[in-house]
Amino acid sequence: MQIVRPTVLVASALGEGLGRGEVLQRRLPGSTMSVSPHILVLPDQLTDQVGPVFAALSSKKMKSTILMVESRDAQPAPRHVQALVTLRAAGREFAEQLRAHGFTVQLIQAETYEEGLSAACAAGSVTDLLAMEPSGPQLTTRLRAWAKSTGVHLEIVPNELWLTTREEWEEFASDRKELRMEYWYRRVRVARGWLMEPGAKGEPLGGVWNLDQENRQRLPKGAKVPSTPPFPPSRAAQQVIEEVRAEASKHFGSLDGFGWPTNRAQALEALERFCKERLAAFGPYEDAMSTEHDHLYHSLLSSAINLGLLTPHEVSLRALEEFARRPKEIPLQSIEGFIRQILGWREFMHHTYETFWREWETANGLKHHEPLPGFYWSGETKMACIARVVQKLIKSGHVHHIERLMLLGNFALLIGVTPQEVDAWFLEAFIDAHPWVVTPNVVAMSQFADLGKITSKPYISGGAYVSRMGDDCSNCFYDPKLSVGERACPFTTLYWDFIDRHAERFVKNPRMARQVRSWESRKESVRTEILEQAKLIRKRAKSGQL
Repeated sequence: MQIVRPTVLVASALGEGLGRGEVLQRRLPGSTMSVSPHILVLPDQLTDQVGPVFAALSSKKMKSTILMVESRDAQPAPRHVQALVTLRAAGREFAEQLRAHGFTVQLIQAETYEEGLSAACAAGSVTDLLAMEPSGPQLTTRLRAWAKSTGVHLEIVPNELWLTTREEWEEFASDRKELRMEYWYRRVRVARGWLMEPGAKGEPLGGVWNLDQENRQRLPKGAKVPSTPPFPPSRAAQQVIEEVRAEASKHFGSLDGFGWPTNRAQALEALERFCKERLAAFGPYEDAMSTEHDHLYHSLLSSAINLGLLTPHEVSLRALEEFARRPKEIPLQSIEGFIRQILGWREFMHHTYETFWREWETANGLKHHEPLPGFYWSGETKMACIARVVQKLIKSGHVHHIERLMLLGNFALLIGVTPQEVDAWFLEAFIDAHPWVVTPNVVAMSQFADLGKITSKPYISGGAYVSRMGDDCSNCFYDPKLSVGERACPFTTLYWDFIDRHAERFVKNPRMARQVRSWESRKESVRTEILEQAKLIRKRAKSGQL
C-alpha cells in the first residue's frame, strides 16, 4: 500500500495520508480472479470509503455480490448488551446502504463464519471470494482453511482501514530489541508529515514530539463540559434492542439509554461534535476523572472507528483540519494528544497484537492467580472510584482510558488477578472491545504479564494518584493517605504490597527502583502492618465486603 497525498489538504503541516482504495482499484478489475468475485465484508469492516467495496463502487465494469455473516464469532458471548446492539445494527444498516448502492447483499446469520460462508455457497455459485484482511490473524487462517476445503478461490487484500502497513512495522521492528510506542509514533508521523514544522526536515511542530506531560490536569470546579447527547436508535437498532432484551440475562450491562452510532451518518455527526465542541479541551484534561461528567472531552469515536463506520485516516484529517482552522483556540497539546492516540497508540496495538498474540494468550510473568473481584460486574464496593466507573460501564459500555488503565486495570494488577481473566472481562464489558486492541492494552500494558515487550514498567499507583486526578476520594469511605486501618485505601495498601512482592525484579528497573528503595527503607514493623492489611483487603475482596 503506497502513501499518497490526501484528497483534501488543510495546511502544509498536515502532510500525506493513505489513499482510498488505491491498491484495490488496481487489483479488483484485473485481479487474478477470472470472474466478478463475491466480496466478503466482515463485521468490523463496515466501510465503502476504502477497500474492495470502494473499488467496486468506483468500477463500472463489475457488479459484485456482497457476503456478510452475522455470527457468534463476531459477538462472542458474553458481551455488553450495547456492544451487541451496535455490532448487529451497524451490520444490518450497512447491508441496506450497500443495497441502496445497487449491490446484491447476502446477510447470513450463522454460528460461525465458516457456516455462514458455506450457507452462501449452498444458496448460489460462490467460486471467487475477495476480502480485506481481518483484524485478527486467527480469522485469516480460518478463512484460508475454509476456502481450501471448499475449493473457493479466496483473495485477501490489504486492510485499508489501518493507517500504517505491515511493511512499515517490519521495517521499524526488525532491528529493535525493545518495541516502544513513542519511537513508532515519531517514525510514522514523520512519514505522513502530520504536525511537522514546515520546511524543517523531521522537526515536530512546536519542537516537541509528545506533550503528554501537559495533558494531566485535574478538571477545575465549575468547568463547562459540552454534553454528549445519545443518538436516537435507528429503526434497525430498535429492532436489535428488542432481540437483545431476550438475551440480556446472559450478558453484561444495561440497554437503557442506548445511543451509540450505528451508521455512517451518525458516526460523521459524532466526529463533527468532537472536533467542534471538545477537541480544544481534550488535551489538558485527557487524564482527568470526574464524578459529575461521564465522558469529559473524549471523542467517543472508538466504537465507530473499530467497526469501520469511520476510517482513522478521515478522523485524523478532520481533527487536523479543525486545528488548522482554529489554531488560537485549539492548543497543540490537544491535537498532538489526539493524533498520538490514533496514529501512534492504536496502530501500535494492532501491529504488536499480530506479533505477540500467541504469547499473550498465556503470559503471566508476575505469576498472578487471584480471581477477579465480583464488584467488577456489580460495582458494589465502598471504593468510590471503582463503584462509579463500573456503574458507568454498566450504563454505557464506556469509560475513558485512564479509568480503564489506572482504576480498573491498576486494581486488578495490584491485587494480583490472573491476566487472562482481566483480559476476558475487558473484552466482555466494553462497547469498543476487539481482541487486537484489548489484549495488548490489558495483558501487556495494564497487567505487565509479558514483563515488558511493549512497555517498560507496570502502570501502578496508590490512592494519591486517584485523588490527584479526580474527585472520587472526597466522597469515599477510604482515605487515600492511609495504608493501614479500617479506612485504609485499598489502592494505597496494595501498591506497597505489590512493590514488596516484586521488589527483587523491579529494583533493577530504572523507572521502579526508587519506589523499591523507598519501601525497603521503612521500618520492618511498618511494612509488616501494611502487608497484613493487604491480606485483609484480599479476603474482603473475595467475600464481597471491600
